[in-house]
Amino acid sequence: MLANHWQRVDLADLTAEPAEDAMETVSCQERLNASSSKKTRRPRPLVAQMSLTLPYFKVERVLAKARISNQRRAASRQISPWNITRVIGNGRPNQGEGVRVAILDTGIDLLHPDLAGNIKGGINIVEPNRYPQDDNGHGTHIAGVIGALNNQFGVVGIAPKVSLYAVKVLDRNGSGTINNLIKGIEWAIDNGMHILNISISGGMIIPTALTQVIQAATNRDILVVAAAGNAGNPSGSGDTVEIPARIPSVISVAALTRANRRASYSATGKVDIAAPGSQILSTYANQRYAVLSGTSMAAAHVTGVLAVYRAAYPRVPATVLKNLLFARAIDLPPRGVDPYTGRGLAQI
Repeated sequence: MLANHWQRVDLADLTAEPAEDAMETVSCQERLNASSSKKTRRPRPLVAQMSLTLPYFKVERVLAKARISNQRRAASRQISPWNITRVIGNGRPNQGEGVRVAILDTGIDLLHPDLAGNIKGGINIVEPNRYPQDDNGHGTHIAGVIGALNNQFGVVGIAPKVSLYAVKVLDRNGSGTINNLIKGIEWAIDNGMHILNISISGGMIIPTALTQVIQAATNRDILVVAAAGNAGNPSGSGDTVEIPARIPSVISVAALTRANRRASYSATGKVDIAAPGSQILSTYANQRYAVLSGTSMAAAHVTGVLAVYRAAYPRVPATVLKNLLFARAIDLPPRGVDPYTGRGLAQI
């Protein structure tokens, strides 16, 4: 079993301060008990100059700390957002316990009281001597959809007992390089992750080195989930899915509205499945909560569903879990697999 893992850094580098009303914070010192194993790898093509960005996403609303504080003082005020209910249907058979999910993004708010108990480790690829603290908000939002704690405040995730790992490959502006993404995937492989969530866009050209490292992940029975991208158009015309979602072995996720229709911004083309992506309430940086829209949020739902599957069937190959995901999806118009919503709405 993989020990809780953090890259060894100075605790002073964790610059974010906890909220005054925080009930519990991450005990970082206790988690400095293992270091990454250095594995010899064959040299790969240099792709550092190829850039990555977050898919353009819309921040609809950010809830102030004071409001969350008031919510926390009221018992049984936890919210189960519409989008979580939409995906879990009649309920979850488990809460994702024992499943390791790497979120390759802007980091995670390590001090967020609705996430801290599930954050087990990670690495900062952007600034290797610092913790993977989220200085943007996007990665924290993704983390909440997947695995916000089931407690008496805030929100609840699809898999509220999942083990979350923050792999920071993007800076505070949501920018990064293919090379850093590859390093993040390599870390996830070396540290025994079960599922990778990559809500990142990198254009239409598929670098060989990225394909190779994702193939290495799938060869190790790791499921790779990615946002289809937000370069779609209202008519749904064209092939607009970006990397890494364009890569055949990656599960490409489109975004749905509350009406179960493809969001107008959601990319079309190589789409495997769809999930709620518009007006999604989740955790956010600096111990806050926010409502965001984008295929990034949709991908997180699918990752959460797969975490529940993995916990239910721990010895089943990843390919079988992927096929189960597709088989259980609710078909959406037009009938059959299509380039808009793929197999349809993801379901537990």
